[in-house]
Amino acid sequence: MVSRRQLLAGLATTALTPLAKEAATGRPIIFVSPHPDDETLGFNVQLWRHVAASRDVHVLTLTRGTATRVRAELNGETTPVWWKVRHDPTLEGYAPLSETAVGTARMAEQQAACAAVGIGADRIHDAKLQDGKVTVAQAKAAIIALADRLGADTGLWAPSYLVDNHPDHLAAGQAVQALGREQPTRFWDRRYVVARPYWSDPRLAQIAGEVYASAANATERDRTINALRCYGAWQPQRGAFAIGMHSVPETFTALLADPKCLVHKD
Repeated sequence: MVSRRQLLAGLATTALTPLAKEAATGRPIIFVSPHPDDETLGFNVQLWRHVAASRDVHVLTLTRGTATRVRAELNGETTPVWWKVRHDPTLEGYAPLSETAVGTARMAEQQAACAAVGIGADRIHDAKLQDGKVTVAQAKAAIIALADRLGADTGLWAPSYLVDNHPDHLAAGQAVQALGREQPTRFWDRRYVVARPYWSDPRLAQIAGEVYASAANATERDRTINALRCYGAWQPQRGAFAIGMHSVPETFTALLADPKCLVHKD
């Protein structure tokens, strides 16, 4: 058995969209995504794995990610790390983006990415919380509101409640952890993913539960790569602005080369 040290050394009020009318198959699973792209960057191979296992997979998007610095990049105010030259909206054929427009574009990217791993738009739920200001209480309320509509036994996946620096990610993970403590029978199956930039973070040693890498088989790899590519689509005249790739190009590049996620339990 590979030790945790060896493993880590090898890893460099809520508004929801309507549920689908068709009958759900398998046990429902909620993947809590603080922003559009976190579902693919964090859970990646697990999304298709659960779809392929006939689970009733749902993505709960807490915010639309409108506070991203990428808005200034797309509006030509700053130079993007990924694009390397300043955008010129007039020349490139689009109007400067408002926060609302950024949110709409990000949700469109997420919808395309989820479709690539077999998750329809009817399974994406928009909680419309404030980007960068998500609280544990708000995240819990959003999760419960959706879980109440799905059934008593609902699996929960979220970003790590400990190994992350983004407050929205931590709030999502801590909300899932709290629900497990408060309702252990109902939410007995809880998993957390560590974002790629934290795979060597010393805080991993503080996690009491199992930590394991979830590498992809051939189909999971192809599905995940296609989902990741959706965040790099650039066609501004049609509302595609590659916001995900503009935001964290290094993470996307690393996962495109080697799709996998790092998972831990409580």
